[in-house]
Amino acid sequence: MLTFRVLLARQQARDLPDSDPEALRMPSAPSQQQLAPVVPTTAGAAALPLPEPGWGLEAALAAVEEARPHLPVVVGPDDEVLGLLTTVVLGAGQHVLKVYPPGTDVSQLDRVHADLAGSRTAACAVVPAVPTAHGVVTAARRVASMRVATWAEAGSVLRAFHEEHAAADVADWAPLSRLDSQAALLPVEQAEVLRTARDTLLDELSRTGSDLGPGVIHGDVSPSNVMHDGDAATLIDLDWVARGPREYDLTSASRRFRAGEIDRRAYRDFCAAYGHDVLCWDGLELVDRIADL
Repeated sequence: MLTFRVLLARQQARDLPDSDPEALRMPSAPSQQQLAPVVPTTAGAAALPLPEPGWGLEAALAAVEEARPHLPVVVGPDDEVLGLLTTVVLGAGQHVLKVYPPGTDVSQLDRVHADLAGSRTAACAVVPAVPTAHGVVTAARRVASMRVATWAEAGSVLRAFHEEHAAADVADWAPLSRLDSQAALLPVEQAEVLRTARDTLLDELSRTGSDLGPGVIHGDVSPSNVMHDGDAATLIDLDWVARGPREYDLTSASRRFRAGEIDRRAYRDFCAAYGHDVLCWDGLELVDRIADL
């Protein structure tokens, strides 16, 4: 278990990395309504910006200290550091604090958690996001995970999540929303090539049908984002929740299966639990290209 002090000592002057996040019951023939086109948007491009170099644990702790009067928890110097990538995740008793870098769209965070409030399948924030000079702080209930979730459990809770929140009014799916900030670091010609490739892919995606139809998607499905307390599974990490083709939430398991990261049985169990195999989706190869850009 890592503490704040240990992580601060390890991090010191290092810059934060820019990595981000990324048997079967065959589906029946989709109806015309199900074959609605996928309509991606870039409207959420600035909602979750990448942190500036040097932003990390020390800044996150400063943000928590500034936000303290608005939080339902008391954070001590030896509480757990649960995650340290483009956000900082801190354990604080019965809650989890997540700190986003400055510039994060507070209204977008609050919109997701308000629309999913009372969820039986996802761990939502318990108070509105708190903006500070050092970052944006959210607090959610902590789900005690007794064991690592299986892919079958991930498929089951994902199906329940899709059904529970089918009508939630969240923002539209915005794939490649961070590309502009990454392209800004490249020479002009290379940046233009990257943006052109992005625009081409999004245009193709806008003309791609969805067998399952649009709905609320989690955006980052894997067993690592499923907490199982021994009785029920709960989805965490709701940063990429949006309205888009539900197939997208199945593509992560598909990519890992095709790459040999999970075996045939695990993939079969995931698809059976969800009730659909995305390998037959016409948009799968396109989503692969988007993920690889």
